[in-house]
Amino acid sequence: MKNTHRNGSSLFHSLFLAACIISIPGAARGSGSLVPPCAGSLSVARFRLMVEPAKSGPLLPIQEINILQPGEKLKYEPLHIPPAIRDKAKVAVLLVPVRKVAAKNGEKDKKKGNEPDIMVLEARPAKDTQEWDVTVRTAVVGVVFGPHGLDVKKVTSLVEKNPELIAQLTEYAEQTAKVGALVEALAEYQQSPDGSRGLTAALAGFSSQYNVGIPKLDTTLPANQQAGVLLRAVVPSLQSYDPLTSTPAGTAAQSAGLAGGVATLFFGSPVGLVAGGGALFMNLRTLVFPDSDFRSAFTQPVETNGLALCAKNEAQKPRTRIAYLWMMRVPDVVSPDASLAETAYLPLGGKSTLKVPNSKIADTRLLARAHGWELTSATHHAEVPVKFQAGPADDSLELDLTQTKLPAGNYQLAALWDWEPFHVAGDVELRPLGDFSKAIVTQDSEDHLVEGSGPVKIQLSGADFEFVEKIAIVRAGDKKAAPKEVPFTLPKGKGRGNQESMEAELDTTAWEAGNYRLVLTQENGPARDVPLVIHLPNPHLDNLPLRANLDEPQQTVILRGTNLERITRLTSPDATWELASARPEARELKERKAIVKLLPTAHRDELLAGSMFVQDIQAPIAIAGVVLVAGPRPKITGMSKSLAQQPDVYLGEGEIPAGAATSFSIRAQNLDARPSLSLACANEGFVKQPLILRPGDRTGAAQLDFAGEDTLFLSLDPGVVGQSGCQLSATLSTESAGSSDPSMLGRVIRMPRIEKFALSDEKLNAALYAGTLTGQDLQMIEKTGWDTKTGFAVQGIPTSVPGAPQQQTLKVALPWPPPSPHAPIYVWLRGESAGRLTDVKY
Repeated sequence: MKNTHRNGSSLFHSLFLAACIISIPGAARGSGSLVPPCAGSLSVARFRLMVEPAKSGPLLPIQEINILQPGEKLKYEPLHIPPAIRDKAKVAVLLVPVRKVAAKNGEKDKKKGNEPDIMVLEARPAKDTQEWDVTVRTAVVGVVFGPHGLDVKKVTSLVEKNPELIAQLTEYAEQTAKVGALVEALAEYQQSPDGSRGLTAALAGFSSQYNVGIPKLDTTLPANQQAGVLLRAVVPSLQSYDPLTSTPAGTAAQSAGLAGGVATLFFGSPVGLVAGGGALFMNLRTLVFPDSDFRSAFTQPVETNGLALCAKNEAQKPRTRIAYLWMMRVPDVVSPDASLAETAYLPLGGKSTLKVPNSKIADTRLLARAHGWELTSATHHAEVPVKFQAGPADDSLELDLTQTKLPAGNYQLAALWDWEPFHVAGDVELRPLGDFSKAIVTQDSEDHLVEGSGPVKIQLSGADFEFVEKIAIVRAGDKKAAPKEVPFTLPKGKGRGNQESMEAELDTTAWEAGNYRLVLTQENGPARDVPLVIHLPNPHLDNLPLRANLDEPQQTVILRGTNLERITRLTSPDATWELASARPEARELKERKAIVKLLPTAHRDELLAGSMFVQDIQAPIAIAGVVLVAGPRPKITGMSKSLAQQPDVYLGEGEIPAGAATSFSIRAQNLDARPSLSLACANEGFVKQPLILRPGDRTGAAQLDFAGEDTLFLSLDPGVVGQSGCQLSATLSTESAGSSDPSMLGRVIRMPRIEKFALSDEKLNAALYAGTLTGQDLQMIEKTGWDTKTGFAVQGIPTSVPGAPQQQTLKVALPWPPPSPHAPIYVWLRGESAGRLTDVKY
């Protein structure tokens, strides 16, 4: 493989050809259209100029030579000489010794013997293969091509009288190479298929390599004006040149684009010759070739290592012979010291870039002149295409391994410096791309991917991720959505050796719960998918800590919070849990029962941690304090009651009268100094707020006091808590241990009050006589009788007594005679099936 170099005008002209392609009507950008060499200018001839080494070795083109020294030979080979000049054309070679260029740069000129300042080698027929011996170490090589012959007999004596000619020739060669590199950068920019790279970025490499500040261009101006601005920045001696020209050169610049404009302005006018020293054009014309119309020329690459000699197409001046001059500078430097900063890990089968620190800028930027690049090891080697890019901090070598078949392993980068081996110190490790077929998001990190939880860092494992270039996320099954890139980091950094894990960051506020794909793209490799799940929001418990008491076989607690249906299990180190089942259709459940059983290892006042297992989440979620272990709960161990007055109608078992004061003696255990007593209706349908009392509390209808150790005395009207039918329960509570089980005080019932009874002689039928009851709440009586089994319906509704609105009378029916003298009356309350004994007697 032969590398292309900027330090020679051949490199410029290869890219000037690209600029010419752009200027041809109908030629598409980047289309690869073929055009003849020297498009837009005069094609003088085509030839090869090769160098043969002093020892064995292949011929190398002059434009790739780094050191031209005695013992080597210049070999000229014609490729195409136009028939019109074939028999007359001659070619000569000019050599400027290294010592003269060194003297130009301020070093002492160590001239030896009769060694000339410039050597003009013999002019020979251009139609034939020619060969010249190189007798001096050479800094500048020139080719003089005379279509109608050359006369060089007086050259040596004439150039000795004009020593400034050497400096001017050298400067011309340097300026030619620099402008050629500028045209190369512009042509690459103009040929880019997508036009995505800006002009400033396109010129950054040229600016860095040649230390030229690139001015900002006004892209609205014509191309020839922009070209003039660029050319004056590169060649300051052209400041007097006015790009606003109507000459053919100016017109050509506008038609050829920016790259063509720069080339035309420099190479298509005599001003390109005078750029270096101000008098080169006239010196060459009058001193070297007095009878010649001397013109500047440039070259473009053709065929294999061939050069096309190109020049501006102008009419020949009278009584002169045209002579074309092409100059190039030979770097005359040994191979640079170059080494990689660290071991480079590169993927097999792709394109990769190696960074070479340029602490010695003058040396490392010569890397572009090495050729025949190879990767070598003890057992393998292969040629590798290399592209060089200069940078401000380090240079880049882009290796193309797409067509190189090498096994994975350790290699070194080698090349040739002319014919001598050249090595870049440091190791190159070729490695296969990672196999992502087993790549996964670790379960632990995926567990943290919960909708709405914010930025979450996830870990990937199961493959070598060192060559990953991009990670993106897209919802699974959504074929229309474009993957969105996410940031990622590698433990060692990209391309730094085997890395079996990597980290990415997802913002879960931007993604809903569901199944997703992580799309991983490797350097020069295909994209691969890694499945990913973003979970619904985790359950949250609000009423923590819950309380569990010692000495209890088990307790039912109520979990309160959000999304409780997703809890699959709860665990604690000193307790067991049993969750109530959640309905399959339940969503966003806010309450859920659970049974807690303390183990013997639990201790009083201990705050138990817990673990919550959640649907679809593998690792449990830790809960710092889920259960507080409390002492034994208060317990009601006994109760007795006392009525302030026995009601007129006898009470049944467990009944307590509403509207009458009732006292209770409550015996309990595990009380503290200030327990609370809650009185409420235990049965459904009674929603009245409970009555809560503490010892010493007194209200209009209730009071509570201590009546000794672990004994409370309660006095109240049960009707204050609930009406008839209320199952009055009492619950004792302490702040530290919670509440006792409810204990029933009795069923609240409102009884009628019967103050007197009278039986009249009013006969209602053959067996019944009318009677009258006087009292209160008589509307509750449905029947009357002389025993518990046989009752007779009342004869209407109660009637208020005039002057005493609280009293009522009620007409009843009873059989005559009563079963015994002074027999008691039985009454049936509404809804009851048996009569109740009363204190009322006949």
